[in-house]
Amino acid sequence: MYIKGAGMTKFGIRAETTHELCYEAIMEALEDADMPLSEIDEIIISKGGSRNDGERQKLFPGMLSSMLQDQDIPIIRVMAACSGGGAAIWDAVNSKDGNILVVGVDKLSTEPTSLMTDDLMMASERIHEQTEGLNFPAQNALIAQQYMLKYGVSTDDLALVALKNHENAFLNPKARFYGKKVTLDMIPPY
Repeated sequence: MYIKGAGMTKFGIRAETTHELCYEAIMEALEDADMPLSEIDEIIISKGGSRNDGERQKLFPGMLSSMLQDQDIPIIRVMAACSGGGAAIWDAVNSKDGNILVVGVDKLSTEPTSLMTDDLMMASERIHEQTEGLNFPAQNALIAQQYMLKYGVSTDDLALVALKNHENAFLNPKARFYGKKVTLDMIPPY
């Protein structure tokens, strides 16, 4: 298995629906792969199941199929919150189909943060995590602390990860931080 083409949309607050963003990324990926849609055997899409995304559209695969104007390509939806893209790739790797288009999309900027946080909390464990308000940033902070203790890593080491990500974004015209130089001293200590 290998990746033949890739496409993405510009990061940021966008007016387009998630369907339109998907369509844009799909067309770019097909162009990059120099492949027509007719050669795609299966589409695996990762899109969260937010009830607060403002679009009020639960039948995402059917809507996307209509936009692509092709009713013969099966569209499988994978929902795994923040790891949805990885889950979609896992399904593609384990599929028996040949040409698989993997798409990841989420639009979290359409509703107030409090609504989106509450919605994302539904991806956590109901009894012990949700009732304690243990949201994903807090969980990640606890994991980072344990990682630091186990491997002797410092916050300065973790800041290097953020710096690498900003350096990549600096070069990516579709990234939120495109052309914005971030130095290590600009990254706040944890």
